[in-house]
Amino acid sequence: MIEPMLATLVKGDLNLEGSWLIEPKYDGERLIAQCKNQRITLWTRRHIEVSSKFPEVVEALKNNMQSDNWILDGELTVSGGFRQLLKRNVEDKFKIKLLSHKIPATYNIFDILSLDNQDLILLPLIERKGKLLNLVQFNKHLGLVPFQEVSSENWEDIFEGYVGKGFEGAVLKNTYSVYQPGKRSPDWLKVKKQDTLDVYVVGATKSTGSLPFGALILEKDGRFFGKVGTGFSDADRKLILKILHKNQGPLNIELPPEVESEVLITSKPLLAEIRVQEIIEGSPRAPVWVRFRWD
Repeated sequence: MIEPMLATLVKGDLNLEGSWLIEPKYDGERLIAQCKNQRITLWTRRHIEVSSKFPEVVEALKNNMQSDNWILDGELTVSGGFRQLLKRNVEDKFKIKLLSHKIPATYNIFDILSLDNQDLILLPLIERKGKLLNLVQFNKHLGLVPFQEVSSENWEDIFEGYVGKGFEGAVLKNTYSVYQPGKRSPDWLKVKKQDTLDVYVVGATKSTGSLPFGALILEKDGRFFGKVGTGFSDADRKLILKILHKNQGPLNIELPPEVESEVLITSKPLLAEIRVQEIIEGSPRAPVWVRFRWD
């Protein structure tokens, strides 16, 4: 499969020079869809083929394209967001068929990389979108990711509008950018909605390398609340481990066995702040460390 092009995460003010487009960021899973010799395959970023798990999408791609040779890039979603999409990760054929009706998926397409054996990745983005519009007959299982022109003056208003409609954020793309497989490019900029939560740090796990610790163990409402392992500098990690040693104490919550086996140190609960996208099955999705809360 072709490696998907990746966006650079940005925060704060943006100075957009030249021509840019903006798209909503969906809460789903990135998929590369390919049709070759009349066989349709769906691939995740981890190079896992999931075509059999989403028969309704494969059927829609089979019946609503003006060609039988193409490669597309898009985001797979279901109603209810990523948490509901996780329920589609089953292998049993009967369950797959049942879930395709109970939790139907939509493939939201935003790019086309190849058409009729012609490589399109060096074409400007706006031209690729034109070819995409001519190729697909969109329906309930095939969606077009909407896009519009944007500038430094109005991108924040559009971003807030997306967030207000339930999207994760926005992706800003250089109108004339080429497709760069596998590269995290400054031609695509990702701005995400992120909320902060107050939690308690109750310990840390061992590091598999030379870092002072692997991740911080979190507690919320008297229960294990997952781990946070990103958002630290090397200096942060050293300082945090010193704080944990200074506040060392017994653990007062039950940990999953796999986490318990990784424990490096436990401490009395220390109030902290993390940034999360959402809470899935009682644990934060993509948590990022912000700070200890000493107030």
